Order: sequence, then C-alpha cells, then structure tokens
Amino acid sequence: MTKMSDDEHLQGYTWPTNISNNNYEMMDKDRKAVEFLRNGANDLLTEYYDTNFNLLRWAQGYGYDLDEGLKNLRKHLKFRRYYDLDEHHLIREHEILKKYFPIGLVGETGHGNTLLVIESAGKIDLMGILRAVQLSDFLIQRARFQEEMLEQMNGIERRTGKQASVIYILDLEGLKFDPSLLQVVTGPYRILWASVYTNYPEWIDHFIMVNVPSFISILWKAIVPFLPERTRNKVKICSAGSDWKQQVLQFAKPEYVPVHWGGTKLDSNGDPMCREILNIPFEPIPSTLYWTPSEESPAIKDLDQVTIPASKSKILTFLVKGNEEKMFFILNRFCDRTFGQGIWYSEDESAIEWPLEEMEEWCPDFDYPGMPTVDWLRIRIPGAGVYKLKFGNEQAWIRSLTIHYRMRFVNEIGELLDFQQIP
Repeated sequence: MTKMSDDEHLQGYTWPTNISNNNYEMMDKDRKAVEFLRNGANDLLTEYYDTNFNLLRWAQGYGYDLDEGLKNLRKHLKFRRYYDLDEHHLIREHEILKKYFPIGLVGETGHGNTLLVIESAGKIDLMGILRAVQLSDFLIQRARFQEEMLEQMNGIERRTGKQASVIYILDLEGLKFDPSLLQVVTGPYRILWASVYTNYPEWIDHFIMVNVPSFISILWKAIVPFLPERTRNKVKICSAGSDWKQQVLQFAKPEYVPVHWGGTKLDSNGDPMCREILNIPFEPIPSTLYWTPSEESPAIKDLDQVTIPASKSKILTFLVKGNEEKMFFILNRFCDRTFGQGIWYSEDESAIEWPLEEMEEWCPDFDYPGMPTVDWLRIRIPGAGVYKLKFGNEQAWIRSLTIHYRMRFVNEIGELLDFQQIP
C-alpha cells in the first residue's frame, strides 16, 4: 500500500478556527496533525484522553508520519480500554513495588512546563523484583505511574496552554555489575521500558543519567539499539565524579529539587532524599516475599502449554456463553523468554472460523518479557462470544518458544462461566 503524504491526507478537510476542547495556540502543522489524529481515532477516543497535546505527542513521536502515529495511537487507545486507564486512580498500589521500586514524581520543576521524576535505579533489587512481582502487576503499576504523570502534565497544559513534559533523573548510585545484570537489563527491563515508550510517546524532555559507573558502556551498547532515536538524543550521561548536580539544575530550580540531587528541597522530616515522595529502598527484597505457587497462580507444571516455532504464532480459540452483566477472564501465563500476545473478540459465534482480521483486536498485540513467576491477570470482557488468544514467537530466528498458560472465564464473584476451548 502506498503511503499518502501529509498534504494528501489533508485535502478536502475544512479546519476549524479553534481546535475543540482547548484554544491552544499551535503552529498550523501541529493543529492539522491533531485534527487528523482525532478524526482517525474518534471511535476509540474518550473524553478523558482527548486533549490537543495528548494527540500532538503521537504526531511528534513519529516524526509527523501521521499514518504511523495514528496506527500506534489506536493501539494505545485499545491498551487504555483494556486496562481501564482512564480510571487509573482506582488501581491499588502494589505493596512490594510501593516499598521496593525506587521511583517517584517529585512535582513541577519551576523551569518551563516540566515535571521532575527521579528513579534511583542503582538501588533496585532487580532479581528480587523479578522473583516477587508478577508480570501483569508490574505492567499495570507502571502504567498507573505513567497515568499519574500524564494527569499532572495535562493539568499544566490546561493552565498554561503550552505543552508539558518530564525531566527524568535516573540515578545509578549503588549499581554493581554481576553476570545476571546484562541479561535482566537487555531482557525484561528493556521490554518493560519499550512498553512505556510505545504507549507514552514524547513525555520526556531530558533524560539525565547520574552517578554512572564505568561499566555503563557495556549496558549502553546493549540497550541503545532499542531506544527510539528521538529518545537517545535526549539522554545526558553523567559519571559519579562529574558536576552532574549542576547539570540537573539547568533544568529545574533548586527549590524544586531534593537536596540529595543538588537542590534545596526537603520533605517535612527534613530528609534530603524526600522519601515521603520517593520510594528509596536500602535493602533487598526478602525471599519471604518471593512468589510461590498458589490456587490463584498455580505451578508451571499445572498449566497447559503450547510450543511455537521460530517466527510463528499460535492462536487459541475460546467460546464463551452466558448473559451475566459482568464477565471476566483470568489468565495465568509463564514463559522464560520474550513472547508476543494479543486477544481478538467477536460476539458472533461463527467467528470461530474467522481470521483475526475480521474480528475486533480487543487486546493489542504487544511483546512481553519472560519472568520467573506465573502471572495472574483478571480483566473484564465485553460479553459472551468468541475470543482468540494469540501467542507469538515472531521475533525469533531459530529457537522455538514454550508458553505455559491457563485461561478461565468467570462471573463477578469468581464462578466459572460456560466456556470451552475450541480445538
């Protein structure tokens, strides 16, 4: 299919004097891009998410390739619907991540329309996180955090009429190299970050890595190929012996930056790290918090399994009956390497024989990292009908992939619905 130019996209469209929702002052190119994206995603947009700058970020993130921006915007809007992210404030904090994942939104920087976020990545017990936190919990909690940032950015934009963004400090103080670090960073950590960039483009203004150890070149060479070029260009790398605190203060006023990172801000306890705001763990996750099999998330041996050859995928079909007001699926899954997954839906039972292209892509097809826990995910479904769960190994050239899974459909109180897996 030949890609249309921006001019061809815009032919015949009558542009309003003011973009709906807000009377932002935008360049003509931005204004037209926003309206094109709004028009192309109107069936999925919610009132909550539909702001000019939220849409503009999708044009910017894809270099004003409006076809590509619209494709990924629609994918994100399905992701939002799937996890009900407009209601992110209803997502309960995960107790282990709340205590042991060192990241926090400090607040406005006092410098332009920017917020300050600090992640003390050098203090993360990476292996402990992988052993204690299930995949879906990690993904949902990260989306919750991104939504909190986005909500504050939207508030700044409504107040000022100008686009907002984030100054992100990644503090590597305390990071020690061990043989497992490279595997974790280039595996699960990379995939999880890729999910953030895919669903939240153009939220970073500057990404400042501080207290960077000498071995960072090994990690950086492994990570950099997977970062979007626009993100790479925003990264500043500051070694432990550099004047990195002055670098930080180029982007934020001292009174908005915790003392520990070069500013003058203290919390109510006088803590220079402002731990009332930031999660700063000083010990690894105790093994007593590690995941263990349960009735909710059984052992790997108790799950069904499917093996997928390299560059292939496998579709599992389920027929769900009933007329309950609220219906849910509960999915357990385990894989030791990166895998793809998407879910398609139709209320028409004859869809058992349909190709995916003729069904609704209900859960977007994304890559997920392999983690050592059996995952548990409960999501409300549209209703009775046909669900096709696609597992993918498309990224592999040689190796096959075995995915362990259990799929159930239940009502609101957890009773099994009438469903069957179609051979």
